Amino acid sequence: MTDAKSFDIDSRKLFNLGANLLIAGFVKQKTEEAKKLFKELKQGALVPSGHLSSEKTGIKLPIKLQLERSEYRGQFNFPNFEASLKIMLQKFENEARRDPELKDLRTLTNQDTGGILFNIPSGMKIGEEMNVLMMAAEPVGGSLVIKLMFMDPEQFKNHK
Repeated sequence: MTDAKSFDIDSRKLFNLGANLLIAGFVKQKTEEAKKLFKELKQGALVPSGHLSSEKTGIKLPIKLQLERSEYRGQFNFPNFEASLKIMLQKFENEARRDPELKDLRTLTNQDTGGILFNIPSGMKIGEEMNVLMMAAEPVGGSLVIKLMFMDPEQFKNHK
């Protein structure tokens, strides 16, 4: 049994963990530090972002942050990323305000990896290009990876 499998984490806790991690890394951080984190993510790094401890077993699970941007359209720079991230966090805040217990939290689960995609797409148009940012949490090699993923915006057309 791996460390990751001995963790039983509720999707609402994962949602809060991911949102708080992004707020700490980009919103409450000095601009220089946020830009440094962005640069690491842009280069494809899995960025260590702390540990999660199991209340039952005391096992510590490393948490890492990752960015998937292969579907991003247009110029990928810090101001555009930061704007997309702020829109996503605003949608998360609206979701939590509407449903404080997050009982209606919409998720999609990857049965193969055990990953969870939080089904709260946030779109942002820059010029003529539309980008959609989403967050997922996935166990990877004994770590919990919080993934920011730019999704193909075409799949969200005609959805509100």
